[in-house]
Amino acid sequence: MVYVTPDGGRHWVDSEWRDTMTLRDAIADSVAGDLIRLLPGSYFLPEAIDLPCDGTPEEPIIIRGEHGAVIDGRRPPDPEVSATSPGPVRYAAFRLINRRHIRLDNIRIERCWPSAVYMQNSHHVTLKEMQIIGGTYAFYADGSGCHHISVVRCSWVQDDSLWRYINWAMVHDGELVPGEKAPYRYLNGAFFGSNNIRGDIVIRENDIRHCYNAIRLDISDQNEDAPLGQFNCNVVITRNRFSFVRDNPVEPETVAVNWWVSYNQLYNCHKWFSQDGVKGGFWYYFGNLGWFDSRPGPEGDENNGGAVFKFGKDPEALPSLPFETFHNSFYLRQQYVKKGTTSQWCHRRNAIGYADSAELPPGLMTPGQPFLGEDLELSAQENVSFDGDLCNHPTFPAVFDRYPGVYLGGLPVEGSIFRAGICGDLALLPGKAEPYDQPLAVPMPDGTVWRSENGLMPGALDGNRLFAGPRYRPIDPAYLQQCLQGGD
Repeated sequence: MVYVTPDGGRHWVDSEWRDTMTLRDAIADSVAGDLIRLLPGSYFLPEAIDLPCDGTPEEPIIIRGEHGAVIDGRRPPDPEVSATSPGPVRYAAFRLINRRHIRLDNIRIERCWPSAVYMQNSHHVTLKEMQIIGGTYAFYADGSGCHHISVVRCSWVQDDSLWRYINWAMVHDGELVPGEKAPYRYLNGAFFGSNNIRGDIVIRENDIRHCYNAIRLDISDQNEDAPLGQFNCNVVITRNRFSFVRDNPVEPETVAVNWWVSYNQLYNCHKWFSQDGVKGGFWYYFGNLGWFDSRPGPEGDENNGGAVFKFGKDPEALPSLPFETFHNSFYLRQQYVKKGTTSQWCHRRNAIGYADSAELPPGLMTPGQPFLGEDLELSAQENVSFDGDLCNHPTFPAVFDRYPGVYLGGLPVEGSIFRAGICGDLALLPGKAEPYDQPLAVPMPDGTVWRSENGLMPGALDGNRLFAGPRYRPIDPAYLQQCLQGGD
């Protein structure tokens, strides 16, 4: 046990006087098995703290904050960092370079720009119950040596003026003036960002609010043709709450293999699931609940429509492996998909309820909002199908007439389908649907097939309980190669 205080003096701790250390000295002297306790106080870090050594599986190095311990970087935003890796030379409260078996626990970090925790080629890292205020990134991982990272029960508020008071284009470079940098570009980050990481990432039970993006895993151009499964593989995003996310809650870039996006709550988010120009597959979206009671942007901001899925237009950058979307419940004001295309998309047994714009405050929802955009391309020849969905949009299922063979059946209804959608109560109203008479069969990334319980209702809720979906399983490399080579 190593006791840490801001001044590193002698203090009354745990019923006796004890010698303490400064945070920087305690970490500099740390060894495997240390529990470094940050006692209450404000810790100003003018320079980043680099962890000098590793823990072990049996004896990790744990840095744990007590209630009232606050790390304050006192840093202004760094305008040079936007949608890219901050790199190892820029400031972070904690830098983990080539480290393993480290755990940061219950630490509050404020004003640490561009990132609170930066990791490079580090693995078996646990970030638990951290509270982060500000930053382009809360957590950033860089390099193929990054894997087995868990982010659990953390919270992040990036900038609480972003949802309503900052124009979307003022964050994204090149939107206001082609080739020019945006004035708020430093907000174009994420709760968890990465570049060229291997994978095995768990992001669970976090509270992510008032930010531009939540989870964005990228790879560099030189790795875009790497074999599938080498980067951004085995990613679990589950039981998180995403609120007031101005761009994308979940955004893989270029490639994603075996992503499980399940049981999340999405409240007032713009474009929920971005797959623009992403190859790979074995993507599982299930048990998610999404709703709204607010529309983003100041007056005149044209980027306030949103969508549930965002697809790209590049036919060479589409999923080639299963893309499963089942038993989700969404209460919407926006289009489901606006444009682009996809493949291997099996969309089944979701509950999609649209609000009535006449019953909402003016401007909250565009009257006559389409279900699918005119520039969307879907093809049964690309293994895209919709089957068994409950939906109250007035064009459902006629909208599929322009996509022969895609619509396999569903449950079109009139009027509200949820008990109180705008309040986030997405239980189905009585009489809107009947239980399915057959279990659902979903192909898994190890070659097996998962089957649901029989007699389930549409959507994420079966009565008042969450739908019981499949348990996560990692990709089977041999089965992945078999699939990529066209084997059965």
